[in-house]
Amino acid sequence: MPKVIIHLRKKHIESDLSRGFLQLFGVIQKMLAAEGIGCDIRALDAGITSRTRQVPGDRFEDGNLHILDDRSVQMPNVLNAALAYLDGFWHLDPEGTRGFSSIAARDFREDMIPYQYAKQFFGRLQRTWKDARRTRYSAPREREDIPQGCISVFFQGSYPVRTGATEFTDIAMLQDVLQGAGHRTVLVKPHPLLASIATMAELAEIAAGDSRVVISGANIHDILAASCVTVSINSTAAIEGFLHRTPAILYGTSDFHHMAETISGPGQFAGALQRALARKGGYAQFLTWYFRKNCLEIGAPDVEQRIWEIFGRAGFPRARFTAERPTDRQAGR
Repeated sequence: MPKVIIHLRKKHIESDLSRGFLQLFGVIQKMLAAEGIGCDIRALDAGITSRTRQVPGDRFEDGNLHILDDRSVQMPNVLNAALAYLDGFWHLDPEGTRGFSSIAARDFREDMIPYQYAKQFFGRLQRTWKDARRTRYSAPREREDIPQGCISVFFQGSYPVRTGATEFTDIAMLQDVLQGAGHRTVLVKPHPLLASIATMAELAEIAAGDSRVVISGANIHDILAASCVTVSINSTAAIEGFLHRTPAILYGTSDFHHMAETISGPGQFAGALQRALARKGGYAQFLTWYFRKNCLEIGAPDVEQRIWEIFGRAGFPRARFTAERPTDRQAGR
């Protein structure tokens, strides 16, 4: 009888699966236990990195369903799982997570989601994140004055390059922005966890030579409220910006490109900025479509049903887990 094998990073093997960044795995484990279906927790192979799409050999051809934490492996019998930008929402996806999720290939139109329906969900997200000035990482609570109408550039460290999401480093992205920013202030927020010493040194040198550049560690929602546009590779900051109805420009692969301008090479920023500033709305409809229609929401009444649907599309419907189970008579009871 098949079982589900969850592959977590080694440091999380003994972690509480009810915690935010592991919560979906706890839901799956509990759901399976209620039906007597096996669920193992294993350490993720160190050779399977965020850039891995195919794994050599037959390690996933054992008749079981494998769920990989925060990876984007595209192989039979494999699903990938990770937080989908905002706490409480998850990807469980055969293509990958975040920028590499299958949501990227789906079509979105504003008229797919009625505004009267969308505004309720959008309002809930705004109250939870924008109004509470809450973000994924710890942020200053004191308010700071931010230059109104600035272009806000959010650095993401080396991670997007390592995953293959972009060829732009943070510094290369900033330099390209400066070429097309005109007279506007360009506010740069380094990543709170991933900023390197070398990048910070380069950033300080650029700021010293360009009066338009302002480096800030302010609360992200103060920045977003003042910004005319966000710029990143594919940052959560862009999603949070949508809660302020702030348009986004992306410098890499993203699964929320539907609501943003995407830069594919140097010298395109000025045109992308003009198009982004012309956007008038659609944020409520898009976020409702993205999170409600395409992600799993922890605590939603249909979350287990939707997990089973995803399992089924991966070739593991509920019946497959139970069809081979011996009856009491077969088991000699």
